[in-house]
Amino acid sequence: MVEIRKDYLLNRWVIISEKRKFRPKPKDEPKKKKLPKKSKNCPFCPGNEKMCPEPIIEKPNKNWKIRVIGNKYPAVSKEEKFREKFGRLTTKKTGYGSHYLIIDTPKHNSYPANYKKKEWRLWFETIKDVFNEEAADENIQYILAFKNRGPEAGASQPHPHTQIISLPAVPHLINEEMSGADDYYTFNGKCIFCEIIKMESKFKKRVVFENKDVIAFCPYAPLWPFEVWIFPKEHTPSIQMSKSSEDGILKALSKVLKTYYKVLDDPPFNLYMHTAYLRMKDHVPQKYHFHIEINPRLEKDAGFELGAGMNITTISPEEAAKILRKKT
Repeated sequence: MVEIRKDYLLNRWVIISEKRKFRPKPKDEPKKKKLPKKSKNCPFCPGNEKMCPEPIIEKPNKNWKIRVIGNKYPAVSKEEKFREKFGRLTTKKTGYGSHYLIIDTPKHNSYPANYKKKEWRLWFETIKDVFNEEAADENIQYILAFKNRGPEAGASQPHPHTQIISLPAVPHLINEEMSGADDYYTFNGKCIFCEIIKMESKFKKRVVFENKDVIAFCPYAPLWPFEVWIFPKEHTPSIQMSKSSEDGILKALSKVLKTYYKVLDDPPFNLYMHTAYLRMKDHVPQKYHFHIEINPRLEKDAGFELGAGMNITTISPEEAAKILRKKT
């Protein structure tokens, strides 16, 4: 099967070409080494805290189960005052913002796929704590929480961790999503994401997991093979939601990552949370819908993807969801 599909709301097309999966590939990388429960060289392991910046959060106490620090190599910082300058052709702002690192667990050899329910709950509550702190800064316009798993996905440390970056500008992708959601709301008076949830729930073939509170599905026009999106069915533009929705999100997240681990052999992946921007205007709460996107990094961008800005996916989302459902 070969199809060219357009994203639900973005002006973004992808090629789904299952024939491409049969092309020659580089030889497999050496098998991953088993990690120890604790590493003397890892700055994120208990006992090595002095190798890191001072903690911002430690839960439940100094004998921590989760820990938040400032990133030692931050992309942005609040050491500089916020300033912006507008020119006829160029615009700039100081690199104002925060770059946090959440050490998910004391265990060096833990996998997100194996987190227990209470670990996921503590993880999500900690992310909310950081979001609330940053949202109080009126110069911050957007906050992104994300996880890189494996060096192929950009992780520089094997110890499980999550990052949060707050910015004085709204990223391009979020602006595009908001623009598409705004157009749909203007003409239809409904949240496009709520409509997508209804459609995918009814169609079923792309659904990986669903209950009364949440749905996880492979999107219609995925950028990556086995890509999964997770939505609460409750309409919420931000990370603030009912406990039942939180429980649903964390249950779906746990199931999807466990399934990746079994089906794709602990693949490298990127995970990120999309929320509405902070300084909401003109019915933004009604237009946007919190969600999590997870992209296994099974393919690499090459000349076509970089030159055309158009991805080629080697498995249809319908087939990917079918495979994942069997193991969920």
